Amino acid sequence: MALLEDRSAAFIVRVWNERRDSDAVAAEWRGSVEHVQSGQRTFFRHLETVVDFMKPHLEGIGIDAQQRFWERISNVIQDAGDAPVALALEGGARTPPMSPGGERPRRHPATPPK
Repeated sequence: MALLEDRSAAFIVRVWNERRDSDAVAAEWRGSVEHVQSGQRTFFRHLETVVDFMKPHLEGIGIDAQQRFWERISNVIQDAGDAPVALALEGGARTPPMSPGGERPRRHPATPPK
């Protein structure tokens, strides 16, 4: 388990709409992003802040920002349309595609209910 934790980064991204008292003032989208392992959190009004926040954490696990990671991932997902997507990871491992029900296959069989 430690190996998996050393080579992964988990983030929680929350986005919400802050409505104003007056209809004349447009509502603003705001958000927060938190790095789960460290507990670091920042708030944002612009999505670029999310990428800037994630960058050092991703570089810490070997994802080089110069590889244009985000563009590679978004291109694979966009090209797939509605089809399930399997992303090639380092070392030839693959992320299993989602089932038609929207769930990923489990690595270990579930314990049968009692």
